[in-house]
Amino acid sequence: MLDSRDRNLAVGFSCGVFACVLWGLVYLVPLALPDYDPIYITAGRFVSFGLVAVPLIWLERHELACYSASDWWYVTKLGVIGNIVYYWTLASCIQYAGAPLAGMCMAVIPVSVAVIANWRDRKRHRALPWKKLAPGLILVVVGFTLANSGELDVVTRANSGDSVRFWIGCAFGLAALSLWTWYPICNADWLTNHPKRSPRTWSTAQGLVTMPFALLLYLVYWALDPTQTDFLGARPLWFIFVAAGSGLVCSWMGIAFWNAMSQRLPTALAGQMIVFETIFAVIFAHIWRGEWPTLTMVAGLSLLLAGVLVSMAAFRAARL
Repeated sequence: MLDSRDRNLAVGFSCGVFACVLWGLVYLVPLALPDYDPIYITAGRFVSFGLVAVPLIWLERHELACYSASDWWYVTKLGVIGNIVYYWTLASCIQYAGAPLAGMCMAVIPVSVAVIANWRDRKRHRALPWKKLAPGLILVVVGFTLANSGELDVVTRANSGDSVRFWIGCAFGLAALSLWTWYPICNADWLTNHPKRSPRTWSTAQGLVTMPFALLLYLVYWALDPTQTDFLGARPLWFIFVAAGSGLVCSWMGIAFWNAMSQRLPTALAGQMIVFETIFAVIFAHIWRGEWPTLTMVAGLSLLLAGVLVSMAAFRAARL
């Protein structure tokens, strides 16, 4: 029989996995729209995110009314930087250097978030001793290296004729890594400091503040882009379908699940949950390419999963 704390960990873990399943689909969006600039893909996704949030204003009006000016400023920073700017850098990385390289960059996030969050939590007396955190992190690093060794060869061959394009993609990947190291830590800070606030409402608020910036970005870029004569591009219905699907499923639902997890798990552990985004991104990318994963990739993904489970057990034993 699980006590309330263990049940909280189990629910948080499940919510994190669900969020990463939905976020794994994000890596397919630029591949589904190869003839669209990453700016249009990014703006389309987050305009759709906002449109999903608008009907929810009435349902969540009482809690939204409780948000202070500082709360709205905080959610605006998270929405613009953690959603629009981050996804633009990620989509650019995917289009310049491929989805596997983007997945490799994102796979570093669990380690960067765990290390930074655990170091910072020392001041709050919620940090896990490094010797207990290290085994899980080592498994994540080894699994990341093993899983992506074959993918690195694919990326290298695909970009052998255009090394400049490859390194531009690397730069975008590192930028995305930095932004999504910052986002989950800051997002978890607000949610843990406001335990009575609904994670779903926080997701809705992010959609509301993100939409006008995304719409403005689309309009300005379209007005300045001489190559784009049609407002919704060459395949408007397909673009609307993909943008609407990613806005609802990957953004609103994904963020809602992630917020629910962030209220329940220590930030250092929550950061490692991003491992599952990499796992599902790789699985979906192979399905898209019609290929089976290699044995080294399966072994690497297994070690990634083992690293998160080892860390979860360490946090559970420490009662943090």
